[in-house]
Amino acid sequence: MEKQKLNLTVPEEPDSEPTVILQDDESKNPDPDNLLASLPLKPQERYKFIRSIGFGGMKGVLLVNDRDTGRDVAMAIMPDFRDRPLRDLNRFVREAKITAKLEHPNIVPVYDIGIDASGSPYFIMKYLRGCTLSVILQRLRAGDPETVEKFPQLRLLQLFLRVCNAVAFAHSMNICHFDLKPGNVHVGDFGEVQVIDWGLSGDISTGVAGQIKGTPGYMAPELISGKGTPDKAVDIYALGGILYAILTLDSPFAGLPQAEVLRRAAAGKLVPPSLCGQQISPVLEAICLKAMAWDPAERYQSVAEMRSDINALLSGYATIAEKATVLRNTMLFLRRNIYPVIIFLLLAVSGYLAYLAWYWYTHR
Repeated sequence: MEKQKLNLTVPEEPDSEPTVILQDDESKNPDPDNLLASLPLKPQERYKFIRSIGFGGMKGVLLVNDRDTGRDVAMAIMPDFRDRPLRDLNRFVREAKITAKLEHPNIVPVYDIGIDASGSPYFIMKYLRGCTLSVILQRLRAGDPETVEKFPQLRLLQLFLRVCNAVAFAHSMNICHFDLKPGNVHVGDFGEVQVIDWGLSGDISTGVAGQIKGTPGYMAPELISGKGTPDKAVDIYALGGILYAILTLDSPFAGLPQAEVLRRAAAGKLVPPSLCGQQISPVLEAICLKAMAWDPAERYQSVAEMRSDINALLSGYATIAEKATVLRNTMLFLRRNIYPVIIFLLLAVSGYLAYLAWYWYTHR
């Protein structure tokens, strides 16, 4: 892959793993349609402001009370919508409509979309309590006792499988997220897992054009170079990056300047998780490295394949990634069936001893 000069624009948001813009063609080809024209005007008094939750990128999120239902919900808004170009307004509306279309237990639901009395677009989502996977990994890295007890590696892998479920469902609808990372995985106080922030998502059935954006460390090499059309392989690479973070408690290429992260990722110079100071299962490492292969053809060809490999590992079966030998398969079989094998051996030994006793008794 050829080296390229990268023009980086980092959004002003409190994100330890910020999204960057590598290419922006949308300004050259602005949307011909105003998607806001299709949105209904909603009565402003329906939602009562409680407090701000946060601001990032081009949108802010507020905690409001829905007077019709009596529940607290999250409202996404564009505070500076009057100063935004039409393409930004359309992108905001697209995010809301794509997320609303993805009805899945592990994807944050959208309840309402419209325009308020001031002319600002907004959409209403479930108010999520808890924190992101990124925060959990930071606490684990810091050795927080409560987090260490609550989130052993097995539980993190179970959470990861739910992320895979969400992405697999989105892919079945031809929707790719294009910015999967621990910061976009929300873990609720009672174990809920939801993939959030679908602002960069796109429908690959109609082609994905415009901005090439993502988070360094989780961006696939072909996305960084701009070669080819972004597709499901980009999300599979990012899922491998999330698994890498779970195994090492840090992001891929951690500690390097942003431009160097992009350069190494584009060249496929990924440091194996086992060399990052953690004791890691060779099989989990093989799954991670297969998902993050430089060549998309060498990655898992679907999220379902990757999910099946992790389920196989957790169930005691061989995985595709490890290319198991006959001896490895035999050992796994014995491990899965240890008690039946022990009983069989005991019965076999008992039968043999009984035969020896009979033979000695009849031939003495």
